[in-house]
Amino acid sequence: MSDTNKLLDLQHARKSFGDNEVLKDISLTVEKGEVLAIIGPSGGGKSTLLRCCTLLETLDGGSLSFGDCVVTTDQGGVAVYGGKDVLKRARTHFGLVFQNFNLFPHYTVMKNLTDAPVSVQKVPKAEAEAKAKQLIGKMGLEGKENMVPCELSGGQQQRVAIARALMLDPDILFFDEPTSALDPELTKGVLRVIRDLAEENMTMVIVTHEMKFARDVADHVIFMDGGVIVEQGLAVDVIDNPQHNRTKAFLLSED
Repeated sequence: MSDTNKLLDLQHARKSFGDNEVLKDISLTVEKGEVLAIIGPSGGGKSTLLRCCTLLETLDGGSLSFGDCVVTTDQGGVAVYGGKDVLKRARTHFGLVFQNFNLFPHYTVMKNLTDAPVSVQKVPKAEAEAKAKQLIGKMGLEGKENMVPCELSGGQQQRVAIARALMLDPDILFFDEPTSALDPELTKGVLRVIRDLAEENMTMVIVTHEMKFARDVADHVIFMDGGVIVEQGLAVDVIDNPQHNRTKAFLLSED
């Protein structure tokens, strides 16, 4: 594919917290329409990687771009970030869904969805509400518009969070363990929504511990452990036929 289809380009990413080097020279790209799943044990660096990609943490070294928006360049091994305007533009390229939903607790479902478009992007309220209604329907949440998060199940809250991320028309959606706070029954509904998005060619990066889901839905899988990419490739190859002993051991432990 040409570079015009490259929605995310991360090269030689490094990140430490004190003496703890959490990301050690991580490079990955995500093409338009691709679903990338990131798997691996806890503490392997997966969430930190996602937080660096979504500007919640800053890289120590490496380069990060969203399409033609260059967020950081690597200068002598140090990640140098663009100015406020660059970071603001970068944030329009992606949406992020957290494991703990991060909804505004006192806002209704409708206000959770329309608040950012109306107040930040200055979208007319009626236009934002029309779009929100469409997404509420798509998420199977009809009739819940005026409820606040505590009146919803965890699965419903996560579907609101996905709808909220979609309200801003991101090029790419990041998910950080989107089902880890849910019981198995609620997990199914959220995974079904993500599966539907994949079928619509939504570009996604998903940190997940759901191996069957990763194999079925992702195009590519990265296995991370100890801050490095141990193995990567087509989802079906990595999960059904891993080559590296660390990957094999991890997948056996997840069965």
